[in-house]
Amino acid sequence: MTDLELANSVLKDVKNQQRTSAAKTIQALLDKNADLKENWGAITRLAISIGEFQLAVLCSKKYLAISPKEAKRIIQCAAILAECREIEAAIELVNPLLQEKNTPDVLHFLGTTHSQIGNIELAKKYLVELVKVAPKSAISWLTLAAIHQFSENDELYTQITAVQQQLEHDKSAHNAPFWFALGKAELDVKNEQQAFDYFSRGCRLMHNDKSYIPKQHSQFIDDIISHQNAEYLATLPSLEQAESCPPIFIIGLPRSGTTLLQQMLSAHSAIGQGGELKYLSYSTAEIGQAKLNKLADNEPSDNLAVFKKIHADYQHLRAQQFSLDKPMVDKTLSLNHHLGLIAKVFPSAAIIRITRNPADNAWSCFRNFFNQGLGWSYDLENIAEFFHHENRLAKHWQSLLGERVLEISYEDLINQPEATLTKCLSHIGLTFEESMLTFYKNNALVQTASVGQVRKPINKASMNTNLSVQTRLTAFNERLQKLENA
Repeated sequence: MTDLELANSVLKDVKNQQRTSAAKTIQALLDKNADLKENWGAITRLAISIGEFQLAVLCSKKYLAISPKEAKRIIQCAAILAECREIEAAIELVNPLLQEKNTPDVLHFLGTTHSQIGNIELAKKYLVELVKVAPKSAISWLTLAAIHQFSENDELYTQITAVQQQLEHDKSAHNAPFWFALGKAELDVKNEQQAFDYFSRGCRLMHNDKSYIPKQHSQFIDDIISHQNAEYLATLPSLEQAESCPPIFIIGLPRSGTTLLQQMLSAHSAIGQGGELKYLSYSTAEIGQAKLNKLADNEPSDNLAVFKKIHADYQHLRAQQFSLDKPMVDKTLSLNHHLGLIAKVFPSAAIIRITRNPADNAWSCFRNFFNQGLGWSYDLENIAEFFHHENRLAKHWQSLLGERVLEISYEDLINQPEATLTKCLSHIGLTFEESMLTFYKNNALVQTASVGQVRKPINKASMNTNLSVQTRLTAFNERLQKLENA
C-alpha cells in the first residue's frame, strides 16, 4: 500500500471503531517516515480521537516540520500538546511567538494554558491584553471570566458591558460564549436576574432540538438497566489481577463537585493526578454498548479475554500520561454508563459517587458553557431529563454494587471537608493528610469548567445558589418532579 492508502485505512479503521488496528497503522506510518505532507495533520487528529496521545505528539511533530516557523501551525501543534496534557511543552513551543507575532491567537492560547495549570495572574495578563485588542473575542472573554472576579468599579466589568452593546443584535452561535462570560460578570456584581437573562441568551444560541433527545437517552439507560442486572453481574467473571495502584473512579453529574473532589484527593501524597480521561471509552470502543449489554450470553472464558483486553488497553492509555506507581483519579462523565464493567475489570478500584442539591446543580450547568458541547445543558427541561435518567442508572448500580460505591454529597464536602475526605480515604485505603485542605495551592492541570473555582479555598457561597433565581428555574423543578413521580 502507498503511504496515502495507509493513511486512508487509518480513517476507515477509526470510523469502524477499530482502535487497535488504527494505532498499529499510525505507528507503521511513523516508523517508515511516510511522505504524508499536510496529511500528518489529519493523522494527528485521528490519533487523538482514539486516545493514542504519544502517537499524536509524534505525528504533530511531522506536521510542524513541514513549515516549522509558521505561527498558525505552531499554535495548532501546541494545542495538540495541551490536549495530550503536555502543557509545559505547549507553552514553551508558543512562547517565542510573543516576540515575533503577539497576536490574539497567541495571547488566547497562553492565557488558556496558564489558567489550566494555575498560573492565574499570568493568564489574566495575556487575556486582558487580548480583549483590549480583540474586544469581541467571545471565547477569550469566557476564559477570562472563569478566572476573574468582576466588581462594579472594575475596568474589565466596564469593558465587557460595553462589548455587550456591540453584540446586542448578533445572533451567531459563535458569540454564545460571550453571553456566558457576561452572565458570570453580572453574577459577580450580584445582578442575578440580569445574569440569568444573559445565560439564557447564550443557551438559546446553542440549543438545538437534535443535540439532545430525551427519549433516546431514556432508552439508552433502560437498555443498560434491563440487561446489566444482578443476574448479569453474577454471570460475569472478575478480573482478579494483582494491581497495587488501581484507578480511583469518581461518578457524578457535571458541576456536582467531581473536579473539586478530584483535586482534593490528588493533593494526597499517595494519589496521582487525574481528570476527565476517557480511557474506558477508548478501551471499550471496539466492543460497543450493545455487546457490553449482552456479555452474559458469552462463555466466561471469552469474557475473561475481553476484560483482559479492556484492562490492558486502559493501562496502556493511562501510562502515556500518568505514572502507574500511584492510583490516579478518573472522573470521566460517561463512567456512570460502565460501572458494572468497572466492578469486574477493576475489582480492587475504589468508586465514589458525589451528589449535589439538584437545583444548585442545574443552575450551575445552565450557566456554564461546556467545552465538550453538552447539548442537554442549554435547556432547563432537558437538564431535568438528563439528571433524572443518569440518576436512575446511578441508583441501579448502587442497588447492585452496594458498599462498593461510596456515596458522598457536595454539601458535606464543603461543610465538613476533613470528615468527608477521611471517609473517602478510608474507602480507598489511605489516611487523611492536611495538604488536602490546601488543594488550591496545587498547580495540577485542570481542563474543565471548574478551572477558576478549584484555585480558591473552599467557599460555602457555592451552596444554595439557586435561591436567588429560584423562580426562573421553574421549568427544571417541575419537569424533574414530574419525572420522579411518574
